Amino acid sequence: MRRTGRKFLAMLLPIIILFGGVRTHAEYRGGERGEDGVKVSSRFIELILGKDGEESEEIRLTPGGDVFGARIYQGYVSVKEECAELSLASGDIVKAIDGKEVLTLPEALGAFSVESDLHKVELLRGNKAITVEVGGQESLKKLRGVLCDGVAGIGTVTYIDPSDMSFGGLGHGICDDTGAVIPTKDGRVTGVIIGGAIKGERGQPGELSGILTDRGEGEIYSNTPCGVFGRLTKAKLDKSSSLPIAKRDEVKAGEATIISTVKNGRKAEYKVELFDIKVGETGTKCFKIRVTDKTLLALTGGIVRGMSGSPIIQDGKLVGAVTHVMVANPTEGYGIFIENMLSASESGAQSAPKAA
Repeated sequence: MRRTGRKFLAMLLPIIILFGGVRTHAEYRGGERGEDGVKVSSRFIELILGKDGEESEEIRLTPGGDVFGARIYQGYVSVKEECAELSLASGDIVKAIDGKEVLTLPEALGAFSVESDLHKVELLRGNKAITVEVGGQESLKKLRGVLCDGVAGIGTVTYIDPSDMSFGGLGHGICDDTGAVIPTKDGRVTGVIIGGAIKGERGQPGELSGILTDRGEGEIYSNTPCGVFGRLTKAKLDKSSSLPIAKRDEVKAGEATIISTVKNGRKAEYKVELFDIKVGETGTKCFKIRVTDKTLLALTGGIVRGMSGSPIIQDGKLVGAVTHVMVANPTEGYGIFIENMLSASESGAQSAPKAA
């Protein structure tokens, strides 16, 4: 995992695989988003208070806890890691190859399949347009290995809206190496086969390992600093299991539970404690979490990568989701208010296709 300047914290990104690689699971390659938040929309305030400021109907959501696969396409081809030999820098955007525009990885690879001793690759590096020449089979192999058109990984579903099967997960954005949230041109939810959990230790966060399947289970329409949002098509939902959400001022220090999938592909509820609650926080670090459940501590050592998005339940209400782990102490981490996630989902929902 790429280390950030804040060595004592690590964002719980899903286990990211850059498209174009052949790995089925790998370490995260994203950076920490930091304290960025989202503005609470007036639309969300209306959902709680109503347009006239009066108490509206109670919001009820079904807690998640299931692991899901995410494939996000960014709508362009980029360089995922530096290749000095070919004069490529991480973050370069490939605009064209031999004068032909490319938008996807298959288009780029198709351009290189054309028999030619030398290929001209037009790049955008920041605001500067540059051209590099790539020739020879070895150079082409290296170039193919550093290109991508999106990311894939695993995370945990936080909630499902039983009225339309829309969902939110992760509790933070999927970021690139610079810490910027990756734009979403198109996204898909897939199945996951969980391989197990690597136990976290002081200074070394653990992780869930898993393999994405080809089974489509929904769509992702928004990747934001406060979560990934979309709509599920294959989930089996017990609508009677829905819970009311907790407003930020209802969250209190003390006992709570989280729902996660860490063993045998089955979700379970584990005991935690909430503390250091910041009622005014609009980002992803709204309160701290301490794992107290002996079973979870034995399985994972506390919070591990891939558990981000695990729903938090307190006093029969959905409070929010797990978002970060403290590297120096994996038994502790951070959580986000469910209000922040719902607010962030509003912008993505505006462009989402209507449910059938």
